[in-house]
Amino acid sequence: MAAAVNKSLLWTGLIASIGGILVLSLVSRRILAPVHSLSGAAQRLGQGDLAQRVPSSGPAELRKLSDTFNTMAENLETAEQQRRSLTADLAHELRTPLSNIQGYLDAVHDGLLEPDEATINTLRQQAAHLVALVEDLRLLALAEAGSLALNLQRESLRDLLQESVEAFRPRADAGGISLTLSAPGELPSLEVDRTRISQVVGNLLENAIVNTPEGGEVRVSAAREGEYIAVSIADTGAGIAPEDLERIFDRMYRVDPSRARATGGAGLGLTIARHLVQVHGGAITVSSIVGQGSAFTFTLPLNRGDC
Repeated sequence: MAAAVNKSLLWTGLIASIGGILVLSLVSRRILAPVHSLSGAAQRLGQGDLAQRVPSSGPAELRKLSDTFNTMAENLETAEQQRRSLTADLAHELRTPLSNIQGYLDAVHDGLLEPDEATINTLRQQAAHLVALVEDLRLLALAEAGSLALNLQRESLRDLLQESVEAFRPRADAGGISLTLSAPGELPSLEVDRTRISQVVGNLLENAIVNTPEGGEVRVSAAREGEYIAVSIADTGAGIAPEDLERIFDRMYRVDPSRARATGGAGLGLTIARHLVQVHGGAITVSSIVGQGSAFTFTLPLNRGDC
């Protein structure tokens, strides 16, 4: 009798052990499946397949890890798409003036065109466009890398704005556009790199004048807002569509590609303006109503002693 009981207990224990092993194996596979999936996706991602995504399943910690991986993969894919787009845009921007220069030089070489003053001036303009594009790219690279050195000096922002407005007034007058400045004389001075902030204002004025029709208006204003000075450049142009507002500061992004190329723009002006404002400790925003115009506003911080 005792032998039979022992035998029964032995078989029961054996069956329970086998069952436990099977259950443990199934549970382990279910738990480890997302890990294996994540590991394989990470390996393929490392090999350049940026379209890899993993399902969000399993325990909370694994779901969170999967979501983090998917976000990282999506960001990498977006960055790669932007890099390819930037490369294509740069190739186009460089090819156009280089092709023009080569065409003129070939025509002069073959005797089809005289190397007179008009031809030389055209070549100079194309070369200047190339130099400006390369300088914009250099400046943008330095700003994005955090390596842009600023020559900070105490400046009157009102005087800086007045100088910029007067520099653009001939262009505005030629286009039948009213260009005005509103900045109180009591605006405090602040420490800025005059050259870089002038470039910000110039980029925004250029953008406003190009997009404002004859009879329109471009208004430049400045005012103190707490610990900052806010500068606004508003126009009465066609405005910017909501879907374009989200990307207006992206590199090489153009609301109207054909028009921007025709005017020689490379789509870097607003990107550079944003970075130059940010390295000064400020921020830049845009608001727009289609059919009524747009307003770009940037802020610059005041020193503690001026507050």
